[in-house]
Amino acid sequence: LLLTLPLAILLALWWARRIARPVVAMEQAAAKLAQGATPQRLPQTGPRELVSLAAHFNQMAGRIDALLQARTTLLAGVSHDLRTPLARIRLALELQRMRPTEARLDQIERDVLAMDRLIGEVLQLARGLQPSAPQHLVLLPWLRERQQMHADWVRSEGAVLEVQCAPDVQAWVDVHALQRVVDNLLGNAVRHAPGRIILQAASAQTPGRVRIAVLDRGPGIPPDQLDAVFEPFTRLDSARTPGQGVGSGLGLAIARQLAQQHGWALGLQAREGGGLMAWVEVPQTHSV
Repeated sequence: LLLTLPLAILLALWWARRIARPVVAMEQAAAKLAQGATPQRLPQTGPRELVSLAAHFNQMAGRIDALLQARTTLLAGVSHDLRTPLARIRLALELQRMRPTEARLDQIERDVLAMDRLIGEVLQLARGLQPSAPQHLVLLPWLRERQQMHADWVRSEGAVLEVQCAPDVQAWVDVHALQRVVDNLLGNAVRHAPGRIILQAASAQTPGRVRIAVLDRGPGIPPDQLDAVFEPFTRLDSARTPGQGVGSGLGLAIARQLAQQHGWALGLQAREGGGLMAWVEVPQTHSV
C-alpha cells in the first residue's frame, strides 16, 4: 500500500498535467485571439475530448483567419475597382477640355454612377446583405455597353476593342458581379496586351452555360504561372510591354473571388498563335 500510494499520486499528477497542458495552451491562444492577434493553431494531442476540442478551435481559428484575409482583400479590391473609373474620368475630362462632347459627359456620369454603386455594394456587404438577385441578361447589348464604357481608355492605351456575340445569347446572372468580373478581365488585357482585343460571348461546351471571353495577342503568361496570377497582389511585370504601368495585382484575384461566390467557372489559357484568353462561364438559363 505504501508503494501504491506514491505511484498513484505520480500517475494522477502526470494525468493532470497531460490534461492541463492543452487546456492552458488553448486558454493562451484564445487570449491572444481576443487581443486581435493572428489565430494560432493548437496541437491535437491528449485525451479524445481535448483532441476534439482542439480540432473545433482550429476550425474556428481557420474561419477567423479566412475572414480577416477576405476583409483585407475586400478593402484592397474596392480601392482597385475605384481606381479604374477615376482614371477614365480624369482622361475624359482632359479630352472634354480639348473637344467637348455630350457623349463624353455621359461617360463621366456613368463612371460616377458605377463608383457610387460600388460604394453602395461595399456598404451592403458590411451590413451582411446578400448579393444582387440573378436576372436574365441579353449579352450583345450588354457587351456593347462595356465596349462604349471603356472606349476612351482603351483607345488611350493603344488598343482596339471588338465585340463578338450572337443576338440571342443570354445569361442568368448577378449583373453587377458579372460586370466586375468582365471589367477586371478586360482591364488586365488592355494594360498588358494593347492591340486588337476581342470581347466575345457564346454557348460553352458545358451544357446550359455561356462563356464570356477576353482574347488578346499579347505576350501571354507562362503556363506554370497561370494559377499564381489569381493570388492577390501578384504581378508578372516581366510579361508587360515597355511603357506600361504597374497594376495593383488585384484584378484577377477579385474576379476569382466573385466567380467562386456565384458558382461560376473562371480560367486563363494560352491562345494558338500567341496571346491569352481569359474567360468566365455562367448559367445560360435559370436553373430550377
